[in-house]
Amino acid sequence: MRRFKDFFNCKISAIINLLLWSLLLAVYLLYDRFNGSMDRYFILTYIYLFLSIIISTAILYCILKLFLAFFRYGGLIAYIISSVFITLMFVINNMTVVIYGKQLGAEGVVMSFRGWINGELGNPAAIFIKLIAFIVIYILIYYVTYSLLNRFLLDSFVGFNVLIGSFSVLILITIILHFSFVSLANTDWKMNLMKNKIPWQSMIGFPTDLVKVDEDGKRAGEFPRLFVNPDFLDEKTELEQLTKLNDAKEKILSQNINVKTPMNILFMNIEGLRSDMLNPVNMPFFYKFAKERGFILKKHYTTGNNTPGSLYGMLTGLAPYYFEPLRGNRFLNLSLHALKRAGYFQSFYYNSPMQYEYIHRDIIEKTQDRFVRAEGGNDNYSPREKVLIEKLISDLKNDKGIKRFDYYLMNVTHFNYYYPDECKKFLPDYTSHFTIISGTQEKFKKDRIELKNRYMNAVYYTDQLLRRLITEMDNMGKLKNTILVISGDHGEEFWEHGSFGHTWGLNNIQIMPAAIIYYPGITSSSIKYKYTSHQDFMPTVFELIGLNIDWNQFVTGKSLIHFNPDLDYAISSLGILMSFKRNGYAIIGNGYKILYKNNMDLNTSPYAIYADDDTPIENFDTYKIVDLLLKTKSSKRLKPAR
Repeated sequence: MRRFKDFFNCKISAIINLLLWSLLLAVYLLYDRFNGSMDRYFILTYIYLFLSIIISTAILYCILKLFLAFFRYGGLIAYIISSVFITLMFVINNMTVVIYGKQLGAEGVVMSFRGWINGELGNPAAIFIKLIAFIVIYILIYYVTYSLLNRFLLDSFVGFNVLIGSFSVLILITIILHFSFVSLANTDWKMNLMKNKIPWQSMIGFPTDLVKVDEDGKRAGEFPRLFVNPDFLDEKTELEQLTKLNDAKEKILSQNINVKTPMNILFMNIEGLRSDMLNPVNMPFFYKFAKERGFILKKHYTTGNNTPGSLYGMLTGLAPYYFEPLRGNRFLNLSLHALKRAGYFQSFYYNSPMQYEYIHRDIIEKTQDRFVRAEGGNDNYSPREKVLIEKLISDLKNDKGIKRFDYYLMNVTHFNYYYPDECKKFLPDYTSHFTIISGTQEKFKKDRIELKNRYMNAVYYTDQLLRRLITEMDNMGKLKNTILVISGDHGEEFWEHGSFGHTWGLNNIQIMPAAIIYYPGITSSSIKYKYTSHQDFMPTVFELIGLNIDWNQFVTGKSLIHFNPDLDYAISSLGILMSFKRNGYAIIGNGYKILYKNNMDLNTSPYAIYADDDTPIENFDTYKIVDLLLKTKSSKRLKPAR
């Protein structure tokens, strides 16, 4: 018993040092919230963090001390390692929350690793040196504080009974706080965000992150159980379908593939171009062209509210469910392969990091004939974009007698929003020197007007670039034989629903980009569909050019040329989530928007319902809602021939 008590005896200096550091660390972890009000939520979170740091450090210390018991300085080593480890865990987690507004889990680790290796987060060597320097400085400060306290307190020890009693009280208080915290996080949007300050929150009973659509962030009411024997949205379905498609790929591509109407094709994704930007003030030329000569898709939805999710849907013609299994298994993008076999020369004009999310490697690279990037870093996107547009124009002039498929990814409208001085139309605008990324970004919220003005100036610059391109195409006579699809990859939020940027919400501002389609002979009555999606572009092109094979085998989107009321809906998805699975979806149709999850039955899958304009509703047409929910299952409709 004596040895057992000795094992738990701790120096008073060590305990005081831990208490002081825990107080200071908790302040640091909530530093980004100091601009807000000092309300009960803030105080509750602070106490919870403070106690969590103490308890987790103490538990880890006891475990390490047990393993290091045979070393002369085992206790001291265990003390330092436990403190360093817990501190780093909280600090790294907090950095993720401050930047993104939430924890990212394994996906965040992978994203950070990719950004580090690819140099997108800065010089890898410099980051490593800073990390080592932080650990060394931390250990020195922590050890010096401990030593000074130890000298003044003369190696005084805390008795076993006092230690166990105090620790038990701390755990009891933490448990009581925990259940209060969980309850608040389940009903209040602010507390739902604050819970992410706890690194292990996903494992200790906290609710799933609320997907915010309405302005005040109130928790959606419980979705009614509408089915006696509900269908199941089995996520194995898409993998099985893609596997069968992969087995049939040689049979599909070995056919004599050709087209009846060999028009050229130009797809353009404009970063973050939200639907309300397509107007006479923000985009005077493009709006006039789209209204008079093209067709504006007024209720158009991206397949994913980040660039990879959008680009993937646009270039494959597939619903969001298929994103991860297609790329994860390196299955071919048969849409581009079919165009390749039909004789289309494929050029990609890419003003973004080439291997961003590896979309280029997994979707584009295997069929590309030409890949073009303008030289330079992210800080000079504005002149680079002009160079890239001129390169496309030059190629259009010089490439004669070939069928072209061109894809252009425009990036000037991505934060930090880039434009030349002559495009400063909306003032006051924000400085170009700032570091921001999608998320709650509370510290920038006060500058939202200036930031949005900066964004709108970049949109205005985009209009000038499109004027240059489309005018030149018209002068060359290219518009007489070209299908033109121009769309935002997703929208861009400026705290209209509580966050900045994209990837986090299924509100219309984030998932409804501006979108137009033009082809020779199109009229204002050519398209009857109310709801359209990025996955519909490829099928529409296949029908317009008269692709002579059954393209329904490898796409799930619909052709916009022939109206089928059963297909008048759209599906979108969240861009970045807590795991690798893109498991937050919205289906829009019948005047409604339903938020739901995959791999669940249709009574438990949906979790919120709104009108299709994001208005919260209490009463709804049950028949229309049931019909829309059933379409979530039928939307997984890949049927490759055997």
